[in-house]
Amino acid sequence: MTSDELEQAVKIAKELELRKTTNRMNDYKPYDYQIKFHNTKAQQRLLMAGNRIGKSFSGAMEMAYHVTGLYPTWWEGKRFNRPIRAWAGGVSNETTRDVCQKELIGQPDDPSAKGTGSVPRKYIVETVRKAGVPNALNSVIIKHVSGGNSRIGFKSYDMGKEKWMGESVDVIWLDEEPPTPIYTQSLTRTADKGGIVYMTFTPESGMTETVAQFVNNLRAGQALIT
Repeated sequence: MTSDELEQAVKIAKELELRKTTNRMNDYKPYDYQIKFHNTKAQQRLLMAGNRIGKSFSGAMEMAYHVTGLYPTWWEGKRFNRPIRAWAGGVSNETTRDVCQKELIGQPDDPSAKGTGSVPRKYIVETVRKAGVPNALNSVIIKHVSGGNSRIGFKSYDMGKEKWMGESVDVIWLDEEPPTPIYTQSLTRTADKGGIVYMTFTPESGMTETVAQFVNNLRAGQALIT
């Protein structure tokens, strides 16, 4: 192999690796419990599992499917055939950045990592920074396959329920258990659009009101996956 051929081979290898890291949808091979979570048709869902087993990435990947419209062939869950408005939230601005934002968009403090999360790089149209929180995003605009753009807004529980009022939203992903007022507001925000609220967390605080609702008093329109 000549030096020119070697250089070309290296370029091709780097390009293939870049395409792989900026389109993680192609490599998402969900486990059975993850497929069950995604395919359960309920407006309120809880994926309750232990730490470090991929539940947050499952939440991020589901969000990526909804905002892009790029559903896989095995998908049997809720579908949107249009651009949507969505929220992703965690306990604080910092944890929302370090978990939700990272899993969706890529490492927050590395600009070159944009697109290495669940949303493919070529579908990320624009990102808007959050004032006062280093490397955190306020929102991201994402291209939908039907035409037009979806939007994900990043929120935190410590903002208080007032900051979760006023807007109609199609999808809300809550990573870590929310306080009851935040969960109630999330249901209200999605009600008029027939949207969905899904949660991914480990029950660190034991049998709280939210956990008990799904474990002991599961109602129509709710689903618990463990």
